[in-house]
Amino acid sequence: MTAEESEFNKTKRRRIRRVKKWLRPLPRRTNIHRYPILKFFAESARKRVYIWSFRVEHAVPAIQAGSILTLMPLYGIQVPLAFLLALILRANLPIIAGLQIVSNPLTVLPIWYAGYQTGRIFLNLIGVEVAPLHHEEVRLLLDNFIHGAWGNKFDNLATVFGVTNLGAVIMGTFFGLIGSVTYRIVANRTAASYALLRSKINDRKLKSDSPPDNQDSKHD
Repeated sequence: MTAEESEFNKTKRRRIRRVKKWLRPLPRRTNIHRYPILKFFAESARKRVYIWSFRVEHAVPAIQAGSILTLMPLYGIQVPLAFLLALILRANLPIIAGLQIVSNPLTVLPIWYAGYQTGRIFLNLIGVEVAPLHHEEVRLLLDNFIHGAWGNKFDNLATVFGVTNLGAVIMGTFFGLIGSVTYRIVANRTAASYALLRSKINDRKLKSDSPPDNQDSKHD
């Protein structure tokens, strides 16, 4: 094995180990059967290669859809929805599911509030007046939502839900675009580095296989 081949293999193994480390807590072929709801579709999911592919055509839709989904007020059902989106969009499941970690008990309320504010500002810009939410209104809405005591506040809750979803789509599209561009750049650089190493290996093989130059001079 040449030095270039050894370097190529080491680089490839190092990157594979790094990716596996990142994917450890996420749904994978080997552990999807452990996830609630997803376990019922484990066999079907394992047969779909694109769900586990990190090619750009599968990763970019996952980044875009996952960035939007994680910001929507759908906490608790995001992973099953991520699986459904992965099937529909032929997107990478570990990426789209991994992005749902952004929405967690510590961040979900600030994310929802930011989503509502973003949606409200956008609607105000196009001439649709939406009132800002005050802290007391937020507390009442959350209390009514948790206990199911919507009553005459249902219309208000539906409005807040819709505006928050709109804001989530706007913010998620923005962050998804940044993530997609970044992924494309990293993927292109990785492919270029692999291509360079392969080129060095091929050049070395060609040199070793070619016969030595004939140094004998011809005499008259």
